Amino acid sequence: MIDTVRINVKAGNGGDGCISFLRLKYQPRGGPDGGDGGDGGSAYIVGDSSINTLLHLKYNSTFYLQRGTHGKGKNQRGANGKDTEIRVPMGTVIWRMHRDGSKDFMADVTTEEPVLVAQGGKGGWGNARFVSSTNQEPMLSESGDKGEYAVLWLELKLLADVGLLAKPNAGKSTLISRCSAAKPKVADYPFTTVEPVLGVVTHGGQDFVMMEIPGLLEGAHRGIGLGHQFLRHAERARAYVHLIDGLSDDPAGDFLMLNRELREFSPMLAAKPQVVAVSKLDTTETYELRDVIEEELRRAMTMDDAFVSDEDDTPIHFISSVSGAGVDRLLGDLVRILAEAPRDGIDASEWESEVPAVSVPRERPPLGFYLDGDVYVVESERLERLTGRADMRDYRVMLQLWREMSRLGIAQRLEEAGIEAGDTIRIGDAELEWF
Repeated sequence: MIDTVRINVKAGNGGDGCISFLRLKYQPRGGPDGGDGGDGGSAYIVGDSSINTLLHLKYNSTFYLQRGTHGKGKNQRGANGKDTEIRVPMGTVIWRMHRDGSKDFMADVTTEEPVLVAQGGKGGWGNARFVSSTNQEPMLSESGDKGEYAVLWLELKLLADVGLLAKPNAGKSTLISRCSAAKPKVADYPFTTVEPVLGVVTHGGQDFVMMEIPGLLEGAHRGIGLGHQFLRHAERARAYVHLIDGLSDDPAGDFLMLNRELREFSPMLAAKPQVVAVSKLDTTETYELRDVIEEELRRAMTMDDAFVSDEDDTPIHFISSVSGAGVDRLLGDLVRILAEAPRDGIDASEWESEVPAVSVPRERPPLGFYLDGDVYVVESERLERLTGRADMRDYRVMLQLWREMSRLGIAQRLEEAGIEAGDTIRIGDAELEWF
């Protein structure tokens, strides 16, 4: 089962604005009519209940979105780039990765509400936008904004109401196949189940989702036996069934081990409602020793100081998944517990200080400049977008660019820094002389 994947998303760039002037038979000097460029396509992640794995993204992990088309004359705005929806299973957690390897929480996909993960670039203005009473012949237009680039880490945590936990070969697959229409592999050797299995259980007119977690070994919270991958899916469950093998040499020890692994992985998980079910009641050994096994389990709950639930209120059921004995009482208890248990997603309070669930508008970097030898290098995204498509050999462009620099306040700051006529200024890839 593919439940983690890294994807790369490049939103579309905005289209460039157009420099155009209306030239008709009876309007030889009709004025500027350059249209704006279209916006680039944005990327959204959308939950899809028909998908239960991230396999479709494993080998198709890079998304390049459509850019906006360029503006045209006659005030024709360019078309917007097409947005893209990346579909993922319900229960997928989205993280934004940084160059240093750190990750920020973005969103928890539990509904079909789209989550914006990469914003497309805005289209550049055409020269018609720059006309004014003092500038009747604008020769400037903007290049389109660049679209966001995001590296995302997707982590699937399956949504289920009840998590079925046990050591290997305790009878989990047999139980879930008895309770639901799920058909997991059933065999008499450990680790028959190697990935979580979901089944819809109906009892007393109520439906809930039961999830079989592959067998856990001691040290699962440290990753032993793929414990991390398995316990990750158990985070979503609202209640847990500890399935204890009735033929085990130490049923109480098995219970303590399972509860300890759950607590070590996350104290929040150990605090959820728990039910204990002892399997294989159809065997003579389990049937004859059921009173002894229950007494040992009650004693183990008392001995475990970190056991959160009240041991007197924790149900202990003896069941046979083969014959069905005791299964109805177990399901009845689960329906009662789920009616009282809160229905919520993962606890995101630990990420309150991180980035919000959707992308926020990008802030423009402050205006500034620095000296690179004898060259004044101006740092301004606004001016770089203007010079990107400008003909720097045209004196009208130079005058209008100087007007924009004055309006933004950068011209005054350069003069205060001692710039003189003839000095070289670099804006992006363009160089010009100060005058």
